[in-house]
Amino acid sequence: MKVHITLVGGQPAPVYHGIVATQPDKVVLVYSDESRDIAERISQEINISSERRKMDPVDLNDIERKVMLCADKFKGDEVSVNISSGTKPWAFYFAKIFGTMPNVTLFYVDQNNVLWNLSDKSSYKVDFDMDVQFRLLGNPLENYVRFEDYNSEDIQALSSIQALFDFSSTNMFRLVNEAKTKTNLTEHVLRNGSYIKWQPSAKQFEVKLVKGNDSMQKVLKSKHIRDMLLKTSWFEYKVAEILRKWDKAGAIRMNCVFPYRDSAAKNEIDVLVEAGSKLLFVECKTQIEDNTDIDKFASAVRNYGGLGSKALFVTYVQMSDKAIEKCNDNGILTYSFRDNHLGMDDEKALSMLLNSELFNINAK
Repeated sequence: MKVHITLVGGQPAPVYHGIVATQPDKVVLVYSDESRDIAERISQEINISSERRKMDPVDLNDIERKVMLCADKFKGDEVSVNISSGTKPWAFYFAKIFGTMPNVTLFYVDQNNVLWNLSDKSSYKVDFDMDVQFRLLGNPLENYVRFEDYNSEDIQALSSIQALFDFSSTNMFRLVNEAKTKTNLTEHVLRNGSYIKWQPSAKQFEVKLVKGNDSMQKVLKSKHIRDMLLKTSWFEYKVAEILRKWDKAGAIRMNCVFPYRDSAAKNEIDVLVEAGSKLLFVECKTQIEDNTDIDKFASAVRNYGGLGSKALFVTYVQMSDKAIEKCNDNGILTYSFRDNHLGMDDEKALSMLLNSELFNINAK
């Protein structure tokens, strides 16, 4: 029989990918009390006969005894052992005991979803599926908007919003922030004559910006115009539109809401990009008003994407040095549309940034 033994710890993705890659007749899930739930979720994702073996995470005598019993049981089978997850004592004793057996292949799966065969030093990439990864981590993603769901009216409105911000970001921020904080606001006028008006019957905004002797006036109308203007969806779309042209980008999802198990909203990720064997989480802010937003984003990436995912924080205005430092401390890439980027356009500059970091192993 073709038997696959896998150590189950806090990161379920390499465990699942090892099972899919080896296609065994039977799977043995080695777990502890702490990883019981993850072992159960993995069992639900595979259509293969499985058994579970509970093991103490640190008791060396108990670990060695149970690994030897396991080795004796499967000594006549074709065995593969995945030591990617689980505790270090588990990995040590499984490698030590099973590594001397002629019927055994040892391997691990790294953060880039590359399977490394420790027996013959070969390697290859394994399949990646973002929805499976979310379910394995206990956070199924069901509420999101696909990039393709935006219609021509949405795109026209988004283009007009960007033009207004480009004309006078200071006045536009002031008007939009006033409209955000006062939900029943129908009109707000600044001293220089700039204004924003909400017209409920037509379901549209009218915005006029004044800058010196110049002015710009736009009517903003689409099915989702309030979200696009007041929740900065226009900026998220702008970022997603650029990322779509990146050669590593696959499926792109926006406004991704991860629920609690009782269905209450848990957290929202602005943009998710399936980038080959990786997930890229993107936070889009026109400007950072509170640096704790960076901590919240870092926590969300760890919880929903696992240790191998990448994170990018994008702003419309320049980031402060303190915000950039905080992002660096959390292993988050940063990008601002107001930086020079050595004269490169945003598409090229973002692609270079992401390509330089995408396949680096996360150390934090």
